[in-house]
Amino acid sequence: MFDDIIERAFEYLEANEDLELVEIVESSTIGTPRKAGAFMFVDINAESFGTVGGGNVEYQATLYAKELLSKKQNGEKKYELSQAAAENIGMVCGGDNLMKFTYLTNGEKSKAILNELKEKNKSKNTVYIFGGGHVSMELAKTLRYVGFEYAVWDDRENFANRERFPEAKEVICEPFENILNRIKITKNDMVVVMTRGHVYDYMVEKQVLKSDAAYIGVIGSNSKNKVIREKLLVDGYSEKEINRVCAPIGIQIAADTPEEIAISIAAEIIMFRSKLEGRRKIMENNPLLNIYKGKLSV
Repeated sequence: MFDDIIERAFEYLEANEDLELVEIVESSTIGTPRKAGAFMFVDINAESFGTVGGGNVEYQATLYAKELLSKKQNGEKKYELSQAAAENIGMVCGGDNLMKFTYLTNGEKSKAILNELKEKNKSKNTVYIFGGGHVSMELAKTLRYVGFEYAVWDDRENFANRERFPEAKEVICEPFENILNRIKITKNDMVVVMTRGHVYDYMVEKQVLKSDAAYIGVIGSNSKNKVIREKLLVDGYSEKEINRVCAPIGIQIAADTPEEIAISIAAEIIMFRSKLEGRRKIMENNPLLNIYKGKLSV
């Protein structure tokens, strides 16, 4: 997602079309729709791509960006979102944002700014997808759209290849044994298990449970996952360890098609990422937390 936005900015500069980069550099913790680090680009026609929160604040920032761009200038401006300022900007969410405006033109300095922005917004979370079937393909597309990097592992060449997963960080075509000797799954990473059968799901699950993964989700019915759970108990895994697993995978929205299932899984993964990042909206009043009690303790 962020890569696409920044690549579009590169294309503008290569075509000798100047831009104004708008970034939130400070954001209060109460009520602001986007936090520090959010950004957008504005061209001379006041067309924008990316977002700093939408609504009238973004509109006002776009107008100011166009003004600075016409003058080839940088700038800085604070937007108050408090009740007192509501009548001026048409928003009552509370808090405030300090925005930085940077003039960009076709040159090494501007390109360095874009490369730095790209590096800063590089995903800290990799989703490891075990199984390269139809749902995996749709999930991969959805994950990229919401800013995740992903890697795919399957033991079949026609399911683990760059043609099926062109944007994957890594595509691994190997047997499912010795996963943790091949890759390092960190506390910021997510695991999705959707191989072609419960035998392979079990093989993967018993290995990834030994990792620090922030999220482990396994596709399949309750009955299938119950069989795997019983096998893991026999293998010596504790109830606490096994309870880390979200199975059946995904937020329950009665998803049916591969595309719908992918959305339900991505939504669940986003919730875990939100917890990792300490996003305010996930913390207290989300009824889904009752379902995930014990699994979101990251």
